[in-house]
Amino acid sequence: MAANSAYFWPMAVTWDVLQREWQEKKFRPLYVFGGDEPFFMDQAMDTLATSTLEEHERDFNLTVLYGRETDAATIMSEAKRFPMMAERTVVLVKEAQQIKDIEALASYVAQVQPSTVLALALKGKKLDKRKALYKALQKHDGVYLEFPKFYDNQVPAWVESQAQSMGLKMSGKAAALLGEYIGADLSRIFHELEKIQAFVGEGGEVSAKIIEERTGMSREFNTFELIKALAAKDIAQSYRIAKSMGENPKNNPVVVTLSLLFGNFSKALVYGALPDKNPRSAAAALKISEFALRDIARIAQNYPPPKLLRILGYIRDADRQAKGMGAPHINDSDILNELLFKILY
Repeated sequence: MAANSAYFWPMAVTWDVLQREWQEKKFRPLYVFGGDEPFFMDQAMDTLATSTLEEHERDFNLTVLYGRETDAATIMSEAKRFPMMAERTVVLVKEAQQIKDIEALASYVAQVQPSTVLALALKGKKLDKRKALYKALQKHDGVYLEFPKFYDNQVPAWVESQAQSMGLKMSGKAAALLGEYIGADLSRIFHELEKIQAFVGEGGEVSAKIIEERTGMSREFNTFELIKALAAKDIAQSYRIAKSMGENPKNNPVVVTLSLLFGNFSKALVYGALPDKNPRSAAAALKISEFALRDIARIAQNYPPPKLLRILGYIRDADRQAKGMGAPHINDSDILNELLFKILY
């Protein structure tokens, strides 16, 4: 008997539950993943590809399709194939949001091939819960799991958890620093953690200093230190950092700097209007970590709302200049220095 048919599960599951099942070699006949967080979707599809079949079984029993190049009939045809010298057939459909007749798969859900694992990933999309495919998944032994987009304030805890699962000992400060440096790009964070793991080894300790060194950051010369200097209205330090960044534009692209400045100053404007400025509740309201809130609060303290509004306008103007609009011959260093003058004076 195929492993699929030996179990029956209700539809409601979590990502943690699925990971445990896959480790135990328990696979359901049909998975549909949706939502706005691509990292978990990619991880799910990669894990299914490697855990459902042994390496020597994949040539004949693993099919990977792409939504823009396939249709429901092709997917069902592949899913109905019997395995060859293996326990199961596995069909993975990536970019499934581009399948024009995806609802036609509802007929397969009602009569799945028990020896097949079929998985569809809809990046940036969700199933319409009013339509046939979602209703069929509810009625039969299928899984629909949505991965919502991560917010910045969720990242540090996820970094710590991911580091722990990789056998790393990471301080909360280091996790917060990595999250602030990269943002809610979980795929990039994961790859940085892989590089750090290769450097410190199994069970290695990861400090803020290691994060700075292994990700190419320099705490003296980066946008985050510039934000701290601006938040404190430290004129000399702001220009010192900007000068260093200007000397190394490849590692400090001005458009990225401007984006981070805009994010921090706009959040400071919102923070100033919050009725509850308790760090935990304020961080939750702004969807950032309490670590990041410190600079936001200091910006709000040192720059009154009318000034913050003008600064946001200055940053927009600088962004247009950086993209060659209005002042095509001005270089990035001059754009940043002019912006600093407008912010600080």
